[in-house]
Amino acid sequence: MYDPEQERSLVFAAQAGDREAFGRLYDALLPGLYGYLRVRMPSTAETEDLVSDVVLILVQKLKKFRWRHPGSFRAWVFQIARRKLADYYRRNPVLNQGLGENETLPDSSPTPEMHALHREMQAGVLERVGELSPRKREVVLLRYFGGLRNNEIAAVLGLGERTISAHLSRALHELQQGLDGDAENLLLIRESTHD
Repeated sequence: MYDPEQERSLVFAAQAGDREAFGRLYDALLPGLYGYLRVRMPSTAETEDLVSDVVLILVQKLKKFRWRHPGSFRAWVFQIARRKLADYYRRNPVLNQGLGENETLPDSSPTPEMHALHREMQAGVLERVGELSPRKREVVLLRYFGGLRNNEIAAVLGLGERTISAHLSRALHELQQGLDGDAENLLLIRESTHD
């Protein structure tokens, strides 16, 4: 459970040089940061490199960060991640920025049959997410793969929270329509990104 006051105290402690506080921030951010970047990158290794780059910038610039409101730290980290992602694709323009057919998320299905079904469902959802408009796609990725709340997404994208809510609502409606109304696929993806 996200606790903004705890995050605030950890940020201030990490800025003062407390390594344990930084480690706790890192542990809290890593799953969402990795999930958000993984669905945008061509391989696990490149995702890990990009996460490392983001963390390095975080370490270098942490003392300059200024707490503005609950969620501002996570929004700041994801802004760094978005810039690093944009830099990556500027350096590698031949790569597709959409969600490719080979992109999947870690799976914890217990049987081979369930594993195959899970992968098939993931592929369908990821394909549909890749067909969304760029803004809706970014909102969905930040929300369900990055684990950000609407106010944090608004800060990352420089938009109002109501605008984010509208984009998210429309995107989910489009995804549900494209998946023949099977909302279980969306829940499956969300659960697999937040284990």
